[in-house]
Amino acid sequence: MPTVSYAHQFDYIYDPQRGEPFPVLLLQIMSPDHPGQAIDIDAYLDSGAQRSLFDGRIGTALGFDLFGGPEIRYVSIAGTGLAARLHRVRLAHPALGSFELEVGFSTVPISRNLLGRDFFNLVQVGFRERYLVFYVTPTP
Repeated sequence: MPTVSYAHQFDYIYDPQRGEPFPVLLLQIMSPDHPGQAIDIDAYLDSGAQRSLFDGRIGTALGFDLFGGPEIRYVSIAGTGLAARLHRVRLAHPALGSFELEVGFSTVPISRNLLGRDFFNLVQVGFRERYLVFYVTPTP
């Protein structure tokens, strides 16, 4: 059986809105064209999301023409959906480094930012629900 090693461990963060802890990563997001203009955000790790999704107000604050990117639809397990626009961003974390990724910015306000499987493709992630911790190692 293979052994998996992780470089970093993070505790789940308590979400007062939902009343329980979740795997949330605190990071900075920026436009690759303006790396000095970074915004601190939190994003839920969501293995059910194919593509990462961020509130459109973040994209606007970073200087993106929100509606200038290609449209993509996100659909929840309940069947409800929302439109988002794709833009390339740089995500940075002090321990994990930085990653460039094309993400969706919602065209309506959303309650939480999501790091989806597109982000998981850039890192190795492990969850220990019982202990409310997750592990991350950047992949080469």
